[in-house]
Amino acid sequence: MRATPAVRRTTGPFVVPARYVLLIAGLLAIGLGSFNLLHELHAGQVDRTYTIVVSLVGVVWLVAILFAFLGWRLAIFAAGVLAFIEFGVIASTHFVVGPVDIDVFWKAEGLPVATVDMALIACCVLVAISAVVCWSAPRGRNPDLATLPILIVALLGSVFVILQATDDIHRANFGRANAEDGTFAATVLASTWLVGALWIAQVRRTGALLIALATFGVWYSFVTLHLVTGGTSVTVIASKSGPVWAAVAAGAAILAGASFLLAVGLLVLSFVRRRKSGSSAAPQAVRRGA
Repeated sequence: MRATPAVRRTTGPFVVPARYVLLIAGLLAIGLGSFNLLHELHAGQVDRTYTIVVSLVGVVWLVAILFAFLGWRLAIFAAGVLAFIEFGVIASTHFVVGPVDIDVFWKAEGLPVATVDMALIACCVLVAISAVVCWSAPRGRNPDLATLPILIVALLGSVFVILQATDDIHRANFGRANAEDGTFAATVLASTWLVGALWIAQVRRTGALLIALATFGVWYSFVTLHLVTGGTSVTVIASKSGPVWAAVAAGAAILAGASFLLAVGLLVLSFVRRRKSGSSAAPQAVRRGA
């Protein structure tokens, strides 16, 4: 009887296959980018020629994302590069002070465009990161689902962070920062939180460090903007924007605080285990030398 070869299972650093992250984030990025482009055309920020060219690039990006999902390396490379370009275009257009910055844009086209632009930045980051992972392990994933709740909390928390920044730009409440810096900081924190929650499935210390940095930033912003003397309290947010927006701000802070404590705990635990393993290995090395 001939023994059957063992089935080789590919693994990846994410708790879900990177190709699914690329597909979902990529489709969202294309949809959000199309929404943004239409409003840029309506606001007179771009002309029809630019709109047609960018729309064609969007079709190419869509095709690249679909073939990247199937594992085509050229498509993976193209999807990641186009995500990086889209990130650069949006960041340099709407998140710097100028005639078409995000503060001017939302006042002309409505508050949803601010939310869309922030979410678009986060989606582009996820596409670029997942494209890097897909290059070597498009179908692989970490089978340990213990970190899946961390990813779910990060996803929910990141949505809350972007929504909170949307309300902050509506009330012009970023403290000493202007609207462009405040909203961009929110997108960076949300993106870092998500990337850390994805990486923590396999690269535990790196993922925990990214989560700790991002959630500390979210919590610190909440404290300085809404808890210290002179800040806008949650009660004031509820009276000016509504109880839902107050709940969003509080929810972002609560999820960030819990995630920060968990991430710090995981970092401390990993260093303690590493130190114990190192100290236990030393006597064994001495005995072997003897």
